[in-house]
Amino acid sequence: MFLQLLHQLANRHLPAVVVDDDEVEAVRLLVMAGHAKASVPAPVRTLSGHDQPPAVVTEITPLGRVFLERFPVAA
Repeated sequence: MFLQLLHQLANRHLPAVVVDDDEVEAVRLLVMAGHAKASVPAPVRTLSGHDQPPAVVTEITPLGRVFLERFPVAA
């Protein structure tokens, strides 16, 4: 999932807002791997569990660009 998201983000104008909870987790992984720079807020505890605020991706790093070249989108 995170590879698909990295390809999607590379084709968007940055900064990009990511709202979906699963995609926010994928952004968190991309940041930890050094493939992207982003602001990823911590989940907020609610009475029904948690709420994940959106992440804001500001940059695809040079390492992320190399990763994109090495793992192109499958047609």
